[in-house]
Amino acid sequence: MHGSKTPKKKLQVLYEEIDRISAGREHLPSKDQLNLVSLQVFQEQLEKEILAYDLLKSKTPPLLEERSIDELPNLLIEFKILSGLTQKEFSQKIGMKEQQLQRYEADNFNGISFKNLVKLLHAIGLEITVKGTVSGDKQSVA
Repeated sequence: MHGSKTPKKKLQVLYEEIDRISAGREHLPSKDQLNLVSLQVFQEQLEKEILAYDLLKSKTPPLLEERSIDELPNLLIEFKILSGLTQKEFSQKIGMKEQQLQRYEADNFNGISFKNLVKLLHAIGLEITVKGTVSGDKQSVA
């Protein structure tokens, strides 16, 4: 599947491939069974992602709930979706080239520098609060 396809187009290709493999056959060879299971797992994941995206697009922007810093990449993507801006409009708003934003998203923001991350957060108005914990327990440190 080509990387530039939308998730809904990818899902359609998956449906077609699943139908092609299982078309009219009760007993599949082991290789086809493995392929079919893999495609079905990917199909379920994609359906969940599309549903989550559609839910985000249909809602009035809520106050995003508190999350772990590990979830920051997902939060940034959700924030972009909630903004209702296109990829191009969003990248312009944050002062970044569209291709760079796409690379960051594809890499789950792992390659973004701290400086660019802070710039991005300020540009979109996303406030981050940091709470420390004492190792071994969950007591908050002021």
